[in-house]
This record gives sequence, C-alpha cells and structure tokens, in this order.
Amino acid sequence: MNVSTSATGGEPPSANRIKIFILLLSLLFVFVISCTKKEKGSFTEKKIVANPVIRQQQKNTATTLVKPILRKKKIYLTFDDGPNRGTMNVLNAVKEENIPVSFFIVGKHVFDSPQQQATWQQLKEDSTIELCNHSYTHALNHYTKFYQNPAGVIKDFEQSAGKLGFDNNVARMPGRNAWRIDSIDHTDIKESSAAIDSAHKAGFAIMGWDIEWMFDHKTFALTTDTDLLLRRIQNMLDASTTRTPGHLVLLAHDQAFQTQESVAQLHYLIQQLKNNPQYVLELAGNYPGCEKFNK
Repeated sequence: MNVSTSATGGEPPSANRIKIFILLLSLLFVFVISCTKKEKGSFTEKKIVANPVIRQQQKNTATTLVKPILRKKKIYLTFDDGPNRGTMNVLNAVKEENIPVSFFIVGKHVFDSPQQQATWQQLKEDSTIELCNHSYTHALNHYTKFYQNPAGVIKDFEQSAGKLGFDNNVARMPGRNAWRIDSIDHTDIKESSAAIDSAHKAGFAIMGWDIEWMFDHKTFALTTDTDLLLRRIQNMLDASTTRTPGHLVLLAHDQAFQTQESVAQLHYLIQQLKNNPQYVLELAGNYPGCEKFNK
C-alpha cells in the first residue's frame, strides 16, 4: 500500500513546505524592496536638507576667493633747479604724457635771463603742475657756509616765496637730502640740522627724496640707466624702504634734459610708471603731512 497523502487526506507534507518557503521568500523580497526605496528616499532627503555648518564653510570659501583690493603705491616726480635750459623740455614732456609733477624752483634763476622769465611764466600758467620753493640763491653752491647761518636760510626761502608767490610752503633744501614733515625728521649732513630746523619752524615743510635720477654735473648727461632706475623704484616700494611706506619721492633735475635722447628717456620713464597698475602719480603737495602747508 503506497502512502502519498497526509492522515487527513490533504496534500503531502513536502508540498506544504514548498508553499511556505515560497510565501516566506515573497515576503522577504517585498521587505527588501521596501527598505531599498526608503533608503533611497532618505538619501535624497539628506542631499536636499541644507547643513548649516557646510553652508557657512561654503560662504567662507567663496569669501577667500575674492581678490583683495590692492592699494596703489604713490610716486611723486619732482624736478629741481629750474627754470633753466632743460625746464621747457620737461614741461612739454609732462604735458604730452598728461601727468602731475612738481617743480622745485630756484628764485634767482627766474630773473637770470629773459628766456628764464618766459619759462617761469609758462610754468605758472600750467594748472596741471605744482611749483615749490627750492630757495632763492641755492646757497650760491656754498652749502657749508649757507647752513652755518640759520637766520640767513630762513631769509633766503622767504625771499623766494615773496617774489614768486608760491601757493604752498613745500620746500627743498639746496644741496641736502633733508626731511621735516610730521614725524619724518632726517638730515643727511648733521651740521646742517639747526638751520633746517629753523626753516621748518618758520613754516616750511621740508621734503627730501627717496631716490635720485643721477646725471653728470659737467656734461648734464643722465648716468643712471632708466630700466635700472625703474627696478630700484619697484624694489624700494616693495620692500617699504622709502621714508613713508607706499610713497616714493623721485628727484630729477631740469638741466639733465637738454637733448632729444634724455627727453626720450624721460618719456619712457613716465610711460612705464603711469601704465603700471600698481602706481599712481601725485603732486608733492599731496604727500602725507604736506596738505596743511598748502595755502
């Protein structure tokens, strides 16, 4: 007798087990699918919900990527000893280049010849430049004797101011790189200090220079290579070795620009400076501390 069914007459036990297994397997599959969907949904939610810490970090990163505004370095082009044979060449060059410069005038030179008087008139009529006091006699080039008499130094500068009518009291001492502007107190030759102090107490802002464009005093030819001068200017400003960091006073002399070659070098220097986005050209009267000496 073959036994193929259960005692109750239903399906064999093996068939029941198969059905139960299939049912459990189906339930497990449904559970896995459901969990996967929930996990995907939660992952999407996590992406959408903003994390405040991350957002702040993103803002900080964006801020650091903004380039800081660079403060331009100021250069003051100053020309001494005019009016003389090179003054009109300098004036014409700066007018062509459309830049501000300051001329430090020797009073006596204005009256030395009709040509120098005419040059002085043209200087006065140009509103883009600035005229400053470089004494009346320029010490007659006898500097030691000149500075031994403080009262005489004051009288010399006051004579120049009275005859020429400068609209500021910015002055440069003849034959001395001396400074008396606010906290800047410098004298290259100490024996001259008392006289220079006296001129400052009399109301003059004494301006020296940071770098000089050298020339031969016999031939009047420039002796400093222009590209070398430009590199020195940049190095001094970058290293903050000027009297006032970020400000550089350049000294040149009118009489060094009497030839076409020297005038071409002047144009080249000016163009390199004015086209450099790091620099801005200024009048001497705008040097820090000089404003109060303008009339």
